[in-house]
Formats: sequence, C-alpha cells, structure tokens
Amino acid sequence: MSMTWLETEGGPFIVVPRAALSHWSGTEGDYDRACEVTELVDILALSDGAEALVLGGEPLSTAHLPDYRLLVRWCYAESEDGIADIIRAGLPTAEWDEGPVLSTTGELVLFDAAYFGTEVGTLTDSAALELGPGRYRVDSASLEPDPLTSFLIHRFVELA
Repeated sequence: MSMTWLETEGGPFIVVPRAALSHWSGTEGDYDRACEVTELVDILALSDGAEALVLGGEPLSTAHLPDYRLLVRWCYAESEDGIADIIRAGLPTAEWDEGPVLSTTGELVLFDAAYFGTEVGTLTDSAALELGPGRYRVDSASLEPDPLTSFLIHRFVELA
C-alpha cells in the first residue's frame, strides 16, 4: 500500500474539522498559536468553539493510514517501500502515551498550519480523516523497528 506524504513549509501541521475550516486563520493569528505548541500533539480552540489538533515538534512529513485511524510522521527511513507494513507490524507492541482529547463534528482535515482553512484544496495539499462526530483521545507512540527506521504515530481512539 503506497502512502501519500504531506509536507509543510517549515511549521506544524494542523488537523481541523472540515466544518470549521473557515475559522482557521493561518498566518493571520492561529499559526503563531500552533507554533507555540511544545508537545507532540495538543488542542487549540478555534473562534467558533471548534477544536483543532496541532502536531507539534519537528515539521515531519506526515501521512494518514485510514484503516487504523493513524497519522504517521516520518522521522527517518531509507526508503518509502513497505512503510505501511512496517507500521502495521509495529502496532501490537507500540508503547502508547495517552494524549489530549479532541471533540469533532465529523471529518477532519490535515494541512500546513500556515495556510488559511479556506485555502485547503486550492493553495495547499491536505488529507481527509474520515472520523464520525464524537470525542477522540489522540495517543502517540514511536516505532523504531531497526536503527535506520523511525516513525512517530498518532492514533485516534474513540471515547464513549
């Protein structure tokens, strides 16, 4: 299975509910707040009351594995070949750190935080995360199957 990797122009990725995209102000204000995040993931409140998820730390290439509700962030690897299989194989033994809880009205969109939400799909690449409305805890783990391969992964765990 090939994965589609997204890049930023040097800042963090943001994950915003599709219904709230117009409330992400990019470099007009929200981008600065996203850049202040020091955790691997954190939640920011938007002006309409919706919540956005910031992928903090280094601006790593990021892909989505929808079957597992995962975001995969590339730290280092020799090749793209077989990454999805490497991730799947590592899931049973991954040591997860519980993360923040994100509330959403439905589908989420991953994109470069520097852009306005209204520019998604025109000026910036994005990935859709097909989640239903609800609350999701965003856990994080590091997968390092060998000395030459390392990924950060974030999973969306639906809460009752």
